[in-house]
Amino acid sequence: MRARACRYPIPMLPDRPKKPALSTHATVRGQQRGISAGAIHALLQHADRYHAGDGALAYFMSKRAVQRARRFFGIDLSEWANIALIMSPDGVVITVQHVARPKHSWRGKH
Repeated sequence: MRARACRYPIPMLPDRPKKPALSTHATVRGQQRGISAGAIHALLQHADRYHAGDGALAYFMSKRAVQRARRFFGIDLSEWANIALIMSPDGVVITVQHVARPKHSWRGKH
């Protein structure tokens, strides 16, 4: 039986890796799309998390996540708003992309 997708972001976990492994695809796409290593690090620390299917997680820097980071940590992440990354179950970043909002499949709507 397949687990249901989480409708709401999963709370941040304190034990996230500081330097995640990037797949070749993620490295190339990040360079092509102008997404820096700093943006990837910020996503892993402050973005909303969603189940992306097959055990993968999607991290999305929403306006709400940017506001939360500003309010609680005093940092401005607005330059990285609307960026998402997909991480495999073994902790490798699969891809990074610019998206306007979370994908429907991440939010549990099929």
